[in-house]
Amino acid sequence: MSSNDYNRPVNINGSMFKRAGAWFGLFQRGSVFGDITINLGTCHGMSAKAPDKSRLIDIYPTFEGRKVPYSVTVYPAELTMVTNHGNVRFTFADKTKLMAEGDPGMGLLFEKIMVKHETVRPKKDGAWEALFRLTSSFIFKGLEGSSFDFNGGKNYWNWETLSSDRICGRTHPGPDGRFTLVMEEFPYAGIVRDSYPKYAEAKASMQAQWESFYSKMPKFKEPFEEKRFEVEYTLWSYLCEPYGAAKYTLIQMFAGIMASQWQLCQNAVALQENFDVALDLLLAPLDRASEEGQLADSYDDYAVETQMIKPPIHGWAIKQIMKHHDLLKECPKDKLEMLYKGVGAWGDWFMNYKDDDGDGLPTLEHGDECGLDDSTLFLEHMQVTSPDLAAYLVILFEAVGDLAKLLNKPEAEAQAWYDKSTGLLKRMIDKLWDGEHFVGLVPGTDEKLYSGSIVHYIPAILGNRLPKNIIDKMVDDLTDTEKFLSPYGLASEDMTSDYYYPNGMSIGRGVVVPPAMIYICTGLWETHRREDARLITENYLNGLIKTGFPFLINPKVGFGSGGYYGGSWPRCAYVILGRMVSEG
Repeated sequence: MSSNDYNRPVNINGSMFKRAGAWFGLFQRGSVFGDITINLGTCHGMSAKAPDKSRLIDIYPTFEGRKVPYSVTVYPAELTMVTNHGNVRFTFADKTKLMAEGDPGMGLLFEKIMVKHETVRPKKDGAWEALFRLTSSFIFKGLEGSSFDFNGGKNYWNWETLSSDRICGRTHPGPDGRFTLVMEEFPYAGIVRDSYPKYAEAKASMQAQWESFYSKMPKFKEPFEEKRFEVEYTLWSYLCEPYGAAKYTLIQMFAGIMASQWQLCQNAVALQENFDVALDLLLAPLDRASEEGQLADSYDDYAVETQMIKPPIHGWAIKQIMKHHDLLKECPKDKLEMLYKGVGAWGDWFMNYKDDDGDGLPTLEHGDECGLDDSTLFLEHMQVTSPDLAAYLVILFEAVGDLAKLLNKPEAEAQAWYDKSTGLLKRMIDKLWDGEHFVGLVPGTDEKLYSGSIVHYIPAILGNRLPKNIIDKMVDDLTDTEKFLSPYGLASEDMTSDYYYPNGMSIGRGVVVPPAMIYICTGLWETHRREDARLITENYLNGLIKTGFPFLINPKVGFGSGGYYGGSWPRCAYVILGRMVSEG
C-alpha cells in the first residue's frame, strides 16, 4: 500500500477521535461550520454514575483569546479544528496522552461547571490537574515554551460545593506565538512527567499503530472497498485495552458505551486478521463468568451487568474464525483451553438452568435475551422457547467439539460435544419446525407461537446443517419483498404486520439490524441458496453506504432510525459481510 492508502479523511460526527487502546477521546457532535461541539470524553464504566455521563469538559478553539467558529477534519492520526484564522490539531502520543498544537495566535479554551467533589488544582512545573468525578484524573501541561492554566492561575475553591465550580482553562502561547499542550489521563492521582514527546513524534506513533492494524485487513471487492477504510478506522479507534477490572481488550458499541457480550464475539470475527485482538474479545466475557458458566450481558472496566444475558454466539464466532485461522498454531494453548472450558460451560449453563420444563430445549426469559429486545415473538409471553437460541447452541456445541479435537482431548469427550449438538438439532427440528416455519413454544404448555419477527428465521445461521426443504422455505419467505426483503436488507418484522413500527429505538419491530443480517447471511452463504444470500447481503452493504452506517435502518425509506450513528455494530457487520462476499 502507498502512504495515501493509510491516510484518508474520516467522518466522526456522532462518534469520537480516539487511539486504539485509549479509554478517552474527543467526542464530536455536528459537522457544519460554526455548529459543532467537541468535548473531552471518557469510555470508563464509572461514567454511568457521573452527572454528565461520558462528557468530561468542553473544548473550543480560540484566536487571540476569543472563541471562534470552526469545522473539523479528521485523519486516523490527527483531528484538526479549522478556523478562519488558523488551525488547532490533536493527536495521541499513546493510550493515555492526548496532545494538541496550534498555529500562531490560536489557542484552546476548556469550560465546565464542576459537580460536587470535582476540582482543578495547580501542580509542579506549571501543570494543572483536573479531577473528574467517578472517572479519572487529567494532567494538563503546556510544552515547547507555552503554558496552560485554569481560572487565570487562581486556585479557586468553593467549600460549600466541595468543588472548583465553573472552570475555564486556557492555553498561553510561547515566544513564537504557538502553543503545545499535553493532556494525560491517570486512573489514580495525576503525575507530572519530567519530559513529554514532541507533537510530531506523537502523531507518527499513532499513525504507525493504525497502519499496523489496517495493513492486516483484507481488501473488499467494489463497490464495498471504498468505505472499508473509514469503517475499519472506527473499529480500531473503539478498541479499549485492559484496564481496571477488564483483563482483556474490549470494544465500544457507541462512543462512551461498551459493547455487550455477543457484540464482542461479532467484533472478534470482524477483526480476526488482527488475531490477538480477536482472541481477547472472545476471552473477555469468559474471564468474568459465573461459577455455573453464565456470561454477563455487558462488560466494562468497572462492572458487569449480570441480570440479563445476550445470545450464546461464541460457537458461531469460533467456527467463522477457524475458516481462516489454524487455532492450534496461532492461539496459545492456555487460551485455547480457556475457550474450550468457558464456551462449553456457557452452553451447558443453558441446558442446566434454562430448561425448567425438561424438554431438552432451553428457554429465553425476556425479549432482551434474544438480542432483538422488542421482538414480537415475546408479545404475549415473557418466557419463550425460541428457535434462535437452539440454533446458536447447536453451533456452540459443535465448535466446542472442534476445540476438544484440537486440544487432543479423549475421543469420547469430543464426541460427547458433537452428540449434544446433533441431539439438540434433532429436537429443534422435531419440536420447533411446524412444516412452514420455526416457531417458539410457551414452556410447560408447548403452545406454539408464530409472529412476524425475523427471530423465526435466525436458524438460517445453521446453514447446511438444516434439511434442504427447510432452507428453501426460509429463503423463499425471506426474499419476499412484501414482507422481509428490502433494498436495505431484511426487515426485523414482517412489513405487512400490524406491529411493524420501524421508528425510534425499536430494535425488533421492523428496522434492519446488524445481528440478524450477520447470522442469516453467513448461514445461508454456506447453502445451495448462496445467490439469494448474496442478494440479501449486498442489499444491506449498499444500504449501509447509502444511509451513512446507522445502527438501525428503516427498510422502506432507507434512512437511519433512532439517531444512533457512529457506532461499531453496523461497521462490524460491514466488515464480516464485506469480507464474505469479496471472497466469493
